[in-house]
Amino acid sequence: MSQQSVIVVFDDGPYVVEGLERFSYSEGEQLQANKKTALCRCGASENKPYCDGAHKKIGFSHKIEKSPAGNANEDSIKEIKVLSNGPYEVCGGIGLQTKDEMNLSEDNPYYLCRCGASDNKPFCDGSHKRINFKDDAN
Repeated sequence: MSQQSVIVVFDDGPYVVEGLERFSYSEGEQLQANKKTALCRCGASENKPYCDGAHKKIGFSHKIEKSPAGNANEDSIKEIKVLSNGPYEVCGGIGLQTKDEMNLSEDNPYYLCRCGASDNKPFCDGSHKRINFKDDAN
């Protein structure tokens, strides 16, 4: 059994990922994943996909109330793909934790907003297309 993986969603701040087995751009280029890796969810970081604290500068505000429950697949690779000019694709039953409550998305994979514009935060609703979100690194 692989180690437990979790994404902690901070109110008004980043996603902090722990226990990630793979982290890559959509075309397969591997990215650095530390024991704890802070990922941008406001869309303003100059170091995308990583958080650089820009959420504080732009006044990003989003409080998480509750995330949906589902079942994890412990045998799957715990992986996040940074989709080109789009969301994070989360695979392998990585837990989504909010306000000290552990839940899982019902979907595998599921998609987390990284442009800051989704009306369904922390999940992607396609708003990155509407606002023409760009990540020049991917």
